[in-house]
Amino acid sequence: LVIPGSVISIETSAFENCSGFTGNLIIPGSVKTIGESAFENCSGFTGSLTISNGVENIKRAAFKNCRGFTGSLTIPDSVTTIGANAFWWCWGFNGNLTLSNNLTVIEVGTFQNCNGFTGSLIIPDKVTWIGLQAFFECRGFTGSLTIPNSVIIIDSNAFGSCSGFTGNLIIPNSVTSIGSSAFRNCSGFNGNLTIS
Repeated sequence: LVIPGSVISIETSAFENCSGFTGNLIIPGSVKTIGESAFENCSGFTGSLTISNGVENIKRAAFKNCRGFTGSLTIPDSVTTIGANAFWWCWGFNGNLTLSNNLTVIEVGTFQNCNGFTGSLIIPDKVTWIGLQAFFECRGFTGSLTIPNSVIIIDSNAFGSCSGFTGNLIIPNSVTSIGSSAFRNCSGFNGNLTIS
């Protein structure tokens, strides 16, 4: 699937339920908005997902249930919003997850069940809220989890069943609420737990 550089918006459900695509998917920097459910249930991709710098908004369920992408996923700094369930059940990634430094919220279920990401997970410095089940069952991370001082709320099951993290877990003093089961079944941490 080749999206030309003339495209500035991919609208709601544009490619929803399109099975059979293989290879990579490159979203060019000319695209400012990836619409709600734009690629939902697009099974078959066998390569990487590249979101180019220039994309600003990834709407709700944009890549929901797109199984098959491999490699790392980088959300460029041009992205300021990612909707709920945007990458829900996107199995297959087997590299790092890098988030935009301009995100302020990680919505409900954004990366839920994205098994396979490796390395550390760094929550960007502007994020204030990590939503319900944002990273639920994201098994595979093999490094540290960094939560910055900007975070106020860690919602229920935000990191539930995220086995694999290592090192220390530090909850910064900016956090006022930790939801039920927020870190339930997070086996792997092998350092100190600090709630400051």
